[in-house]
Amino acid sequence: MYLPGALRQGQSDETIGYTGEQRMEATTKDKPRTLFEELKGNSYVWKALLEGAPIGIFLMDGQYTIRHVNPFLAGWLGKTNSEVLGRKCHEVLFSSKEPCKDGAEICPTAEALASGKTGGPATFRRQTLAGKLQHLRIHSHPILDGAGSQRYAVEFLQDVTAEFLLKDCREDAALRDPLTGLYNRQGFNRLLGREIKRTSRQGHPLSLCLIDLDSFKDYNEKKGEEAGDALLGQIAGILAAETRFDVDSLARLQADTFALVLPEASRDQALRIGGRIRLAAEEARLPIPFSMAVCETEGPEDSDAFYHRTVEILFQAKKSGGNRIL
Repeated sequence: MYLPGALRQGQSDETIGYTGEQRMEATTKDKPRTLFEELKGNSYVWKALLEGAPIGIFLMDGQYTIRHVNPFLAGWLGKTNSEVLGRKCHEVLFSSKEPCKDGAEICPTAEALASGKTGGPATFRRQTLAGKLQHLRIHSHPILDGAGSQRYAVEFLQDVTAEFLLKDCREDAALRDPLTGLYNRQGFNRLLGREIKRTSRQGHPLSLCLIDLDSFKDYNEKKGEEAGDALLGQIAGILAAETRFDVDSLARLQADTFALVLPEASRDQALRIGGRIRLAAEEARLPIPFSMAVCETEGPEDSDAFYHRTVEILFQAKKSGGNRIL
């Protein structure tokens, strides 16, 4: 693609960054210059790209010292040029004295300066001034001089936190019961195993409660699935209201069976929580009662053994007539 005649005639030499002599050379029929070649040598174009790009850009020397920061990145960091220029990039971004490293990821600029090739992309975590976790995707390109030596690097930074949050949401959704929003059986197994390990490590008590509705099948057949689903949602709301937010974990294991994982709660404390749940259910005038089993870990015990021990207690509660807490 060649530079259109209208563009050549309609713009001044200053606009495209060439002197009249250079323009003649550019338009010589023996050496026609493509539009890309015209733009490549145009300092105004590159300044517009650098200053106007909606992405963070650092220009750094071989010692990782920032020589330029574009307005987008300066505003994003909430810093003035004087607070950024002359400092190391890892100091500005991560308050670190060494080039970036996060697990297996290494600094893309260090990679670019060492190899003379594009470094990254690599993703790093940082904490913002507001204390929030942020994920940065960084890649870097070396800038070579006429002899082919790399003296500078331009580093591009993207905030990809939203991508990671979306990924977390999708993973969490796979562990949730769509009707109640509580954890499903897979989610329950995962979190119970995690809490068992934490209890063994820290020595805190851990209690598990299993709740099973009495005669739910009969209720569902008599009133219909819509009424049954509404009842299950109502019970999930009661469980959430009577347990500790951001501490306890709730799950729906089967159609009418729920579980409460209560970290740092003894059996006596769990029984008091169970009592509050029963009182709330009575106040809500639930149409059918429920049975509850309460169990506390006993020494070294894996999650399967702990769960089945609680199931045995629930079986005894149901066998003895239901509508009770054991």
